[in-house]
Amino acid sequence: MLNKNSAQADADELYSTKQICDAVFWGLADEKLATQRQLTRKLEFENAITEASVLDRKSLESGFAAPAAAMVHRIMASEVPRETKEDLLGELATIPVTIANVARSQSKLRHSKNGETPDGESES
Repeated sequence: MLNKNSAQADADELYSTKQICDAVFWGLADEKLATQRQLTRKLEFENAITEASVLDRKSLESGFAAPAAAMVHRIMASEVPRETKEDLLGELATIPVTIANVARSQSKLRHSKNGETPDGESES
C-alpha cells in the first residue's frame, strides 16, 4: 500500500504516521480539504452575486450596445469634421475592450499569454 502512494521510508526504514494514514485512507484528508476549498470558493462567488459586486459581462455589453449605436448614428449624421467623427467613433470602440480588460483584471483565474486558459481551452 505504501508503494502505491510512492511513500519513501526514512533513513531508519520507517514510515511516518501521515504516510501510513495516507496509504490506508488514500489521502482522504487532502480530498476533504480540497472539497472545503471548492465549497468556500463557491460560497464566495454566490455571495458576490448576491451583493451585486459581480456583473454579467454579456448583459453589460448588450446594455452599452444600444446607446453606443445611437451615438454612432448621431455622430455620423452630425456636421462635425471627419477627424472628429473618427476620434469619437474610436473612443466608442474602446468600450468592449475596456469591459474585457476590467473582467480580466478582476478575475482570479490564471491567464496565459497566448489567449488560452491553463487547461488549454480558448477564452471567450
